Amino acid sequence: MQVRRTASRLPRPLSYVAIVAVVVLAQGGAVAAPNPAAELGEFSAPFTEPEINGQATDEKCLPHDHAGGHSHGEYPSEHDEDHAFDCKPAAGSVAALPNGKVLYWNALEGTESVKLNIVAEFGDVSVNDQGRVLSLKGSKPTWTKPAPLDGGATGEINPLVPGANSTETYNDGALFCSDLNYLPDGRLLVAGGTAYYNDPGSDDLPMGAGELEGLKVVRIFDPDKNTWTQTGDMGFGRWYPSMVTLGNGDQFIASGVQKLVKTVYPDHPQDSGRNVIETETFDPDTGEWTYNGASADRSLPLFPRLHLLPNGHVFYNAAGQVFNPNGYSYDEPLWNLAASYDPEAKTWTDLGIPGIGTLHPGFRGSSFSIMLPLKPNDEGDYTSAEFLSAGGVMGTSPGGYVATPFSAITTVDTADANAMSTRATGDLNEPRWYSTGVALPTGEVLAFSGADRDEVVAPGLGFPINRAELFDPETETWKPLASSQQLRTYHNTATLLPDGRVLVGGHAPISTLYANGTTVPGGFSPQDGRDPSFEIFSPPYLFRGDRPKIVNADKSLDYGGETTIVVDGKASDITSVVLVRNTSLTHLVDADQRAVELPVLSRNGNVLRVATPPSGEVAPPGPYMLFVNRGGDGGPIPSVSQQVSLEE
Repeated sequence: MQVRRTASRLPRPLSYVAIVAVVVLAQGGAVAAPNPAAELGEFSAPFTEPEINGQATDEKCLPHDHAGGHSHGEYPSEHDEDHAFDCKPAAGSVAALPNGKVLYWNALEGTESVKLNIVAEFGDVSVNDQGRVLSLKGSKPTWTKPAPLDGGATGEINPLVPGANSTETYNDGALFCSDLNYLPDGRLLVAGGTAYYNDPGSDDLPMGAGELEGLKVVRIFDPDKNTWTQTGDMGFGRWYPSMVTLGNGDQFIASGVQKLVKTVYPDHPQDSGRNVIETETFDPDTGEWTYNGASADRSLPLFPRLHLLPNGHVFYNAAGQVFNPNGYSYDEPLWNLAASYDPEAKTWTDLGIPGIGTLHPGFRGSSFSIMLPLKPNDEGDYTSAEFLSAGGVMGTSPGGYVATPFSAITTVDTADANAMSTRATGDLNEPRWYSTGVALPTGEVLAFSGADRDEVVAPGLGFPINRAELFDPETETWKPLASSQQLRTYHNTATLLPDGRVLVGGHAPISTLYANGTTVPGGFSPQDGRDPSFEIFSPPYLFRGDRPKIVNADKSLDYGGETTIVVDGKASDITSVVLVRNTSLTHLVDADQRAVELPVLSRNGNVLRVATPPSGEVAPPGPYMLFVNRGGDGGPIPSVSQQVSLEE
C-alpha cells in the first residue's frame, strides 16, 4: 500500500532532562558502571528538529504551501499539490565542525513527493538538499540554518536527448553525492553534487526517465560565519567522487560520474561507459583545480575508499560503491587491484589484490574502510598504516547482493615501497551492507546501522541492522553492543563528538524497488520517507571509570616540534595521547578520518611533554580533536577532547 507521508510521525523527542544527563555522564568525573551499559554502551532517546518552516510539528513532513513558496527552491507550478511536501532534512552527510557544532545536509530530497515511480518522476519532484547546523551545547539541542540553505550553487546540464526537461532550477545544485573535506584553515570544501532532470521528457511531458548530472561546482562552508560561498569549478562533473587532503593541505579528487544512466560524454569520450578516470588537485591558496595529467588517470569505483599514507601517497583500498543502476563501468575488474598514487610523480602503482587467502579477497562493495591509529615505531617514525574493512558485499557489479560478515585488516608498509598484506580478523556478529564505521580515540572502532543485503539493488527489501558492534584492536574481534531505536539503512551517518560520544543519524532510502515510498510488511526497511532524527551513543568506555581531563593544552600545533599537556591527575596514568581528525563523512566515506598517536617524551607530575606530528603526510593540516587516554580495568578511557589545529 502507499504510505501517507503526512501521517509519518517522529519518535518522541529526547527530553531536555535526558540530554543534560547524557552530557553530565560524558563530561563528569566519577561515573558508576551499571550493567548492561558498561558492556554494551547506551543509546539516547531519538530527538529531532522541532519545526518545519517555522511551524512546530512532530511530523517528518508537511504539505507544501505553494502560496508561500518553498523554503529553498520553488516547485514548478504544475506540480501536483497533493504530492508536494516540505520535510525535515536527514543527516545524509555530516561534519563535526571545529566550533563544536555539527553541519549536516539531506539526501534524496523530494522522494516523499514521488507518486508512482522514482525513475520517471524524480527529475521533476526532486529539490536541492537543505542543510542544518546542530548544536548540542547547553540544556537542549538547537538548530540553525546556513546561508544559503542549500549551498547556493547551480550546475550545468547537458542533456543527450533533444527536448529533455532541463529548464527547472530548483534541483540543479543539490549537495547530494558531493564529497567534503576540511581545508587547513578549518573551512569545509565540498566538491561535486547532483543536478536532476528528465531525459527523455519535455516541459509538457515531465514523466520521462530520470537522469542526473554530476556537478563541476565546488563550495566552501565557513563555520564561523555559517555561510556558503563558491570557489573554482573542477574540470569534470563528479557525482560520487572521493577527496583526500594531501600533506601540504591541497585536495586530491578522483572518480565520480558525470551522468548516471547514459554515460556518454562527447567532450571527453575516454570516460564514456565508465566513471571519470581523470584526477585533479585543488590549491586552497589560489582556489583553482589542476588536472594531474594522463599518468594520474585511473579507473576507480564511485566513492573509492582512499586514504593518505604517512609517506604522502594516496592509497586505494580496493573498495567503493558497487551497484549503480545502468551506470556500470566496462573495466570494473580493475577495481580489484589496490594501488597507491604518488602526488609528486603523478603516477599510480598497483599493489596487488588485498585479501588473498581470506574469505573476502579483492573488491569490497559498500563497506567502510577505516584507518586504524597511526603509531610511531621505536625511532619515532610512522611507517606502517593499517586499514580495517568489514561487511559489504563481494565483488563488482552487480555484486553479491547479500551482505557478508567478513572483516580484515590491510597493512601498507611505507618503509618497504608500500608493500601490502592482509590478515583476516574475527567476523562481524551480523552481516552488514552499508554500515558506517567510526574510529574512536582509544583505537577501537564502532560499526553502526546498515542492512543485511544491498538496498540499492532492491530498495526496501533488506532487513535493517540496528545493533552496534565494537572492534577490539587487541583481540581483533567484534563484540555486539546496544541497539538503536531507529532503523537506518541507506545514507546513514555516525560522527565522533568532541566529548567522546557518537552522534548517529541519517536514513534516506531509495523508493521501494524504484517505485514509491511503500514499506514492505514483515520487518523490512522503513520506507516512509527519510529519517531526520538523531540518537547519541555512549560507548562502553564512558562507563569504565573516572575519565582523565585535559586542564590545559596548546590550541595550535606546529609540525616536528613539542607541546605540553596539563592533565587533572597524574601524568603517569596517561597511557596515550591521540589526535583524531574532525569528521567529514558522506556515504560511509571520510578519506581523512584518522587517529594519530603522539609520542610521550616525558611525564612529570601532571604535565606531559609530547612530540607533535613530524609532517603533514602523517597528519594533514586542519582541525583535530586532542584526547588523552587513561588505562582502566575494562580498557582505555578517553578524556573529553580539546579542539586543536595543525598548521603548516
